[in-house]
Amino acid sequence: MKVLPAWETRHAALVADILDVVRTGTAAPPSLTPVEALSPSELRVLRYLPTNLTRPEIAGELLISLNTVNTHIRRIYAKLGATDRSTAVERGRTLHLLAGPRRTGS
Repeated sequence: MKVLPAWETRHAALVADILDVVRTGTAAPPSLTPVEALSPSELRVLRYLPTNLTRPEIAGELLISLNTVNTHIRRIYAKLGATDRSTAVERGRTLHLLAGPRRTGS
């Protein structure tokens, strides 16, 4: 059986999931991968979600409109299967799109 390198298909994640099922007989939970990859702009907004900044403040930091921030956040939630900011941050960390939480002192 030939295994295609990731760059030879636009559906590498799907192919990897199918191969895992064929090899092990079980599928990985679908929640481990986003439905669709986040765009670079969405990733920039996602990186601000763990902060205490409001949506208008995020817009100001990124020099984009509030409407653009709102659109990006809606798309981030949809792609990550999240319904709120904390769930989106949690999923972003699980998918290694965001760094884990900072640990304080020993």
